[in-house]
Amino acid sequence: MPTKAKVSPEEQIGLERIVFFSDAVMAIAITLLAIDIRVPNVDPAVAVTELTRQLSTMVPTLTTFFISFLVIGNYWISHHRYFGYIKRYDSRLILLNLMFLFFIICMPFLANLLGRYGDVPIVLIIYTLAISALGLSMALIWWYATYDHRLVSAELDPDTIRKINIRLFISPVVFLVALPFAYVSSVAVILVWWFSPIIVMIAIRLSGRQGNSR
Repeated sequence: MPTKAKVSPEEQIGLERIVFFSDAVMAIAITLLAIDIRVPNVDPAVAVTELTRQLSTMVPTLTTFFISFLVIGNYWISHHRYFGYIKRYDSRLILLNLMFLFFIICMPFLANLLGRYGDVPIVLIIYTLAISALGLSMALIWWYATYDHRLVSAELDPDTIRKINIRLFISPVVFLVALPFAYVSSVAVILVWWFSPIIVMIAIRLSGRQGNSR
């Protein structure tokens, strides 16, 4: 069993810098999502009829904005929660975190791409792969930090580690289920995206029952 190591002030400051930098990158990414949304420029004389039509054409863009906002917001919450368990850091954790942030900062571009060309299969595939890669990078951070209690407290419950591992690794895999639907319709892909959290919750519950039965 690993021994409980005291966290030095230098390690604490270094870990806080990683978290603060990550928070800043995710805040910028969310801000960039909104920059691409433009208020329709409509002549006031025909605003009653024309504005409604213009707003209806923005539905794909607004839907993509909402989905991307939820994705980044969800992973900001996850990042905040899981880094609360991490007590130390090393160069590999920093690199894994940078990989995670790379996919975060790609989201505004991908959201804009999806908003404009949401019916094109390759765009749906790229967006799905990007979200899966984002989830996988978060999963790798947790796996690396908790393997043999490398960067977390020795007292952290192994069952907690296992459940979070299952949740983080299953989520990106479930998103990949949406790939074949890209050639069916964008609505089908989005439905798979929405139902993926439910599938993850079911998998976690099933794994918990199996663990309790042993």
